[in-house]
Amino acid sequence: MVRFKNRYLTAEIIPGDSTTQPLNVKKYDLLASVLDVTEQIHGEFGAAAIRNGLEIKYFNESTQIAIIRCRHGPHRLLASSLPFLSTVGKRKVQLQSVYTGATMLRCFKFLKIFHEDKINEALKTCKTEQEKKKVIETMSKANLEF
Repeated sequence: MVRFKNRYLTAEIIPGDSTTQPLNVKKYDLLASVLDVTEQIHGEFGAAAIRNGLEIKYFNESTQIAIIRCRHGPHRLLASSLPFLSTVGKRKVQLQSVYTGATMLRCFKFLKIFHEDKINEALKTCKTEQEKKKVIETMSKANLEF
């Protein structure tokens, strides 16, 4: 038997509108949008290549991070088509690929560092202790546990 190698693409979903509300996007909508944009960019070949093994393994609406599993090889087609994704469901979004890993564990380790950097950036912009407490409180509510 031959084992299938997978790649996990970690992507940040950036809302097109400037609201601070959660995305309210379902995993199925994200999966369908990814398949549609891959078919637009790479044709039927690209859609068929990534369809086998494509799955949204992790999606957090509050942090707006998704981990997408794809087979090794066609993951390049998926990664090249993600920047062209403009809508998920009925919301305008941008997808920014931040990391490609071979295991879910590596992706989560990267996300931990990524979130720590985001928190540090937010804390640097704070001028008072009240603002810092508010940022820390907001981040703790975002459910950053994996």
